[in-house]
Amino acid sequence: MLRIFCDFDGTVCPSDVGEQFFRTFAPDDAQRIVEEYFRGEINSSQLLRKECAAAGPVSPEAFDRFVGGFQIDQHFPPFVEFCESHGLGVVVLSDGLDRYVRHLLDAAGLERIPAFANHLVFTPSGGIDVEFPYADAECRDCGNCKRNHMLTLSADEDVLVYVGDGYSDRCPVRYADIVFARRRLIAFCQEQNITYQEFRHFGDVQERLQEIAGHKRVRHRREAAMARRDAFIQE
Repeated sequence: MLRIFCDFDGTVCPSDVGEQFFRTFAPDDAQRIVEEYFRGEINSSQLLRKECAAAGPVSPEAFDRFVGGFQIDQHFPPFVEFCESHGLGVVVLSDGLDRYVRHLLDAAGLERIPAFANHLVFTPSGGIDVEFPYADAECRDCGNCKRNHMLTLSADEDVLVYVGDGYSDRCPVRYADIVFARRRLIAFCQEQNITYQEFRHFGDVQERLQEIAGHKRVRHRREAAMARRDAFIQE
């Protein structure tokens, strides 16, 4: 069975909602903090904590109003319907904030789609903070360990599909049999010799998966299967 895992910012949602939020609510510090992250001086958990601290007072109403200005890829709901009609599981994995991920999925009528992200907290002082319910103690890179979700939500015989675009997708694509990539993720796949298929939107992904689903047997990517096996052995 194909199991499809999708990044959110820049993938399910064409815009990076988290980045735009912090650029709006922490204009003096957001770019500097992001540059620290890209230079490898802080990890994604530290990035989010610093961005939340820099944002200052933010009410739930102000947050939701801002998020309401975004929409997910118009091709994603039909893609989900296609997957459901073929018995294919779809899961959204984000290293961003759960409140905007869930808000935008629900607004598109996709309340039924499971989504895992870091948890946004509104503090008593009127600010925001973040909790990491899906962090991996052995991994310092990500707040929400996408790899762990992929492993725990799939069986050995499943073929894992990953769709993504950026930095937080560098880890999970190592464990995926089929990779759909765009933007920064393409360069990473090329550097790591990870086979990928470029996509513009989820209509492209659906078209290709329709072809793949028609095959009698879909093979695992050898390197991905070995990586999954090694991950289970380590645990």
